Amino acid sequence: MSDLKKTQSCSIVIPAYNEEGTIGSTLASLLRDAWPGEFDVIVVCNGCHDKTKEAASNSAPSARIIDLKLASKTAALNAGIAAANHNSVVLLDADIKTTAQAVRALVRFLADQDADLAYGNAYFDTGRCSWVVKEFYKAWQQNPYFEKHKLGGFFALSLRGLKRLGKFPETTNDDEYVRRKLIDSSIFVQAAHYVIEAPRTLSNLIRVRSRVYRGNAELVALSVGLGSNFRVQNSYSFLRRILVRPSLWLGASVFSVVAVAAHLRNRNSKQRFVHWEKDYSTRPSLQELGKS
Repeated sequence: MSDLKKTQSCSIVIPAYNEEGTIGSTLASLLRDAWPGEFDVIVVCNGCHDKTKEAASNSAPSARIIDLKLASKTAALNAGIAAANHNSVVLLDADIKTTAQAVRALVRFLADQDADLAYGNAYFDTGRCSWVVKEFYKAWQQNPYFEKHKLGGFFALSLRGLKRLGKFPETTNDDEYVRRKLIDSSIFVQAAHYVIEAPRTLSNLIRVRSRVYRGNAELVALSVGLGSNFRVQNSYSFLRRILVRPSLWLGASVFSVVAVAAHLRNRNSKQRFVHWEKDYSTRPSLQELGKS
């Protein structure tokens, strides 16, 4: 084992598809307060036809860059995990902002609690969103799902957790796959803060939710489901919470419209979503980057 590997605490895998405008700020936030050589950072560019690779190298010269031809997040995750140098692996989406301190907290709690999975404390940034999107998030976060906190985009896996997880199958909802497989041996880490920028417009929100519903259906087809009883109980609990809070009724209406529109979008689509489908409303344009 090299001296560098001894000083590093974990490997951080960041899958990236056409993230030229985002990967630099993600890496800057992550590494701003990191010690020299603290993390084994692996950026997996996959199917990119922009300058994601160059932007990642410029922002984090010490990071390892893997360049895959296939535009597949799950393929990128599998490749990054296979290349990791450490038993503890942190998975981080390319558009999520977090810090070295948050990574340290995840890895520390993962070891201290002997867990398979440690996940962070998400904050949804709706500051630049339309009013309908803001109302959606007010209601949506009353979902009983959030009692165990949001799991997605930023979490750590132990060696045992990685073995239990195995290779990611081809699925749209990789985060939910991890949650369903490992939630029984997981730990929520309050101090591990990270920021998810919410879709800014209603149309982009519908695209994001259609991806979630499509991913959930894929998991059921893979026999990684939650069971019908759980879904029914969850829906009833959500409805009861909304009904007793009139201030959330508008948001609940938006939620219903978004859900119907997202399911219809999936049903009416004749194409198979083989490439990443993401929210471009939160990505800065190259023109905006040039002005910054």
